[in-house]
Amino acid sequence: MVRLWFMQQRGELAGVGSMVGLVAAAVLTETGTVGGGAAFLVMAAIVAVAALAAPHAYWLRADEDGLTLVRLLVPRHYAWADVRGLAMELGRDEENDGHHLTLRLRLAEPPGRFWGPRLGRIDVTDEDTPEGVPPRALAELFAVFVEHELPVDLPEFANEVLRVRGLPQLPPLPLWAPPVEGAPDPEQAYADAPGIEEERQDLVALGKAVKRRVRLGREHLLRRAALADRVFLRDGDGLALAIALGEAQRLVEHDRVRVEGDQRHYVRQQYLSRRALNP
Repeated sequence: MVRLWFMQQRGELAGVGSMVGLVAAAVLTETGTVGGGAAFLVMAAIVAVAALAAPHAYWLRADEDGLTLVRLLVPRHYAWADVRGLAMELGRDEENDGHHLTLRLRLAEPPGRFWGPRLGRIDVTDEDTPEGVPPRALAELFAVFVEHELPVDLPEFANEVLRVRGLPQLPPLPLWAPPVEGAPDPEQAYADAPGIEEERQDLVALGKAVKRRVRLGREHLLRRAALADRVFLRDGDGLALAIALGEAQRLVEHDRVRVEGDQRHYVRQQYLSRRALNP
């Protein structure tokens, strides 16, 4: 079990405790159950209990079935099939100009890097590296993803934390090597592909199937990436390019490979291979 309290905003649970205490004090006073002094003591006791419970209110546990995340004592379970890795987003505070790192679970649904449940936030140096001696719990969190071979967004950052705490580091992702003759060009990769609008409609139906059958997830990602690439090749605008690059990155992250250069080359080669196996 990994305790996540060190990554929480210190006032979060205290604020909840204060709110509950105020409501309880107001009800006791309004109903005449106790006097004002006693109501204040009840409120103080509730806040104190919340503060004592804080270290136990946030934690993450991995088992053979998946991950259980507890926030404010409320558990939620995520099957391994739904967990895609650890999202790590660097940011900067406008008020004090400090740097921080926000960590989230990346899930299959909804898609996207930063839509998953928030694990917490830590301060980092101005160079976006670990600050001081990182907490043992942070290294244990990264170790969960090492053990289950799940990717993290900033492997260099995670490996530094693991190194300082003497834990095994993340295995390097295999480097994708294009065929000897080179990656296929778009005309070759998409020669037998269905029309763009037809493929778009098929993907809507396939997306519904993905939620019921996780094994279809990879096919869905590949076809989405190929479709986005084809839309950019047809339209040529900046937004279409950003979407195509984003979809290509999602496929690469799913396949847990490293691709040097334009990741759309990987999409095209994988799509051509799929079409050869499923004419």
